[in-house]
Order: sequence, then structure tokens, then C-alpha cells
Amino acid sequence: MQFIPSALLLLFAATFFCIWLLERQRQHLLLFSLAFLTISVATVAQLTLWPADIGYNTIVTASLYSAGPLLLVEGVLARSGKSMPLVEHAAWFAGIVGVLASFYYVQNDLQVRVYVLNFGMGCIFLSGVWKIRHLVRGSVIDRAMLWLLSGLALTFFARTMLTGGSVPTDNIEAFFESQFWVWAQFTMSVVGVAMGLALVVVASADVILALKAERDSDPLTGLLNRRGLQMRVPRLLALVKRKPIAIVACDIDRFKGINDRFGHAAGDAVLQTFAGIIKSKLRAGDIVARTGGEEFVIVMKDAPVGDAFLLAERLRRAIVDVRFDGLPADFAVTCSFGIAELHDGEGLWDAIGRADKILYAAKRAGRNRTFAEGVQLPNAA
Repeated sequence: MQFIPSALLLLFAATFFCIWLLERQRQHLLLFSLAFLTISVATVAQLTLWPADIGYNTIVTASLYSAGPLLLVEGVLARSGKSMPLVEHAAWFAGIVGVLASFYYVQNDLQVRVYVLNFGMGCIFLSGVWKIRHLVRGSVIDRAMLWLLSGLALTFFARTMLTGGSVPTDNIEAFFESQFWVWAQFTMSVVGVAMGLALVVVASADVILALKAERDSDPLTGLLNRRGLQMRVPRLLALVKRKPIAIVACDIDRFKGINDRFGHAAGDAVLQTFAGIIKSKLRAGDIVARTGGEEFVIVMKDAPVGDAFLLAERLRRAIVDVRFDGLPADFAVTCSFGIAELHDGEGLWDAIGRADKILYAAKRAGRNRTFAEGVQLPNAA
């Protein structure tokens, strides 16, 4: 029975390792696996008193118990695109192991070692919480990760403060009979399983969301594709009842000629750079999708047609000034825009169709210009 917590931790280590084998670009899964494995080995070493020399055992278990939280925190940070500096890893590790060694070889006090180790592990988790505190404004999964790590840190402090007084100062056999050890095994089983299951759910959700994003995204530009835009239709139609929504249809002028003269690689570079410029100019909350070869649609929330016209003009002028990879330095890429308002009760694609007609009117008028409903619309037959 005493090895159940170790076995459960080992099971989660194997689980994360198997998921990592399927998703090797997600390095945080390997770190999760190593964290659970390290803690599992530490509990076995402590239970079996291996190495048998108490001093060596203290150093070995302290090293493993310190490495586990560091690996777990590094995994959580890696998932969020962050990391803990190597010098900070080394400081935590050396500090905990060094203090525990001194409280065996210099002043032997098992109770102090218990307090130092558990508070040290809790502080490592809290340092991770501090580094990902921005996730409090993230997705549900991100916030769950933040609170999971916070709760894990608090268990080390609460458990130790409530039961640490039961630990003897130098009697190892009495330690394994203490209230602290009983509760440590219990919480390790419960909290370890809860944390393991939660991380499995997070890992699974990450994979599912990534597959969904891949399905709904254009692989060349990273923008939404037609399907991705369609998935946002219900929310847009609900929003239009309260706020104006402008639909901006955009097309790169004479794009086929670019492909024919300079090759498809140059054309792809133009599309990628063009998409990047659009994303950099949009407001937070606006939506942009690539709906065809050189065709793009921008959905501007809470924006009347006049505001959309000003944005389109800024984009049009910005594109003219850009020099694209694969094209001669004196070759200017231009684009045209057509703008319509999404009306209450109208389908999104109907509004896009109206914006397209206005766009083609702009092209017939000479290209490299912006036409919009009620703003500028000559020759719009």
C-alpha cells in the first residue's frame, strides 16, 4: 500500500511520455513526464531508504524532490512560451539540497529538513505561478493551469504547517509513523492524481484546439480560411443587432501577373507579407480571413462604414510602400477594397457578396483604390 502514490505518479509519467511520442513538438509534455517520474523515484528512494546511509539518502531524495517541481514548472512555462533561467534552476536546486545537507551533516535535525524541503517545493511552484500570472486573462484552460499550480503550491505549505510538528528530530523509523508522513502519502495520492488528470485534460485540450485551429486556418498566411470565418458567423449575426459591423473585401491587383512573371514562390511571399501587414493594422477583435487565392475579407466589429474606409485607405497606402521579397525593388504591389455594412437579418456571405461587387467596381475604375457604400462609388453597376 505504501508504494501506491509512487505507482500512480509513475503511471502519469508513462502517460505523458506516450502523448509526447505522438506530439513531439510539445516539449512541455516530456517535462511533465520527467517531473512525475522524478517524484515517483524520490518516494521510492525514501521508502526503501536507498541509499541506506541516511546522509546520502538525504542528498539523493532532496535532489529528486527539488528536480520534480522544477521540471513541472518548466513544463508549465514552456507550454506558455516562457522558461525559467538556468541560473534560477540552479539556485533553487543548490539552495534546497545544500540546506538539507547542512541540517544532516552540520546540525542533524529531521524536522527542519522536512520544513525546508516542503516549503522549498512550495516556493518553486509559487515562482512558477508568478511567471504565468498573465494567464489570469487567458483562456479557460490557461486560467485552470494557473489555479492548478497555485493550489499545488498551497498544499505543501498547508500540509507542512498542520502536521510538521509531528516529525521527530532524528528518528527515521518514527518519521514513517508520524502524522506528517501519513498525510504526505495521502495528499500525494490525491493531489498527484488530481494534478495528473488535470494536466492530461489540458494536454488533450491543447491538441484538440490545435487541430481545430489548423482546420480553420489558411496554412500559407496563418489567417482564417473560409471555414474558420463561417464558424464565427453566429456570433457576428448576434452582435450586429447591437453594433455596426463593416465588411471589407480586399483583392491584390493583378496577382496572376505576379505569379506568371516572378513565379509562385514570389506570389506566396507576397501573400504572406500582405497578410502580415493586414494583421498589424487591425484593431483588437477584428477578423480577417483569406477566402480565395488573393482575396481577403476583413470583418470590423463596432465600426461604421466610414471607419472601415479610413482603415482600408491606411492599408492601401501601406501596401504601396512595401517592397516584397522575390520582386524587383521598383515593382509596386497594389490592392483594392470594397466595403459594405452587414445589416440586421442579412447573412454574412450576402454582405460579403455586396462588398465584392463594390470591390470590382473599384477595380474597373482603375484599381489601387477603396470604394465603400455611401462614401465613394462611381461606376458601380
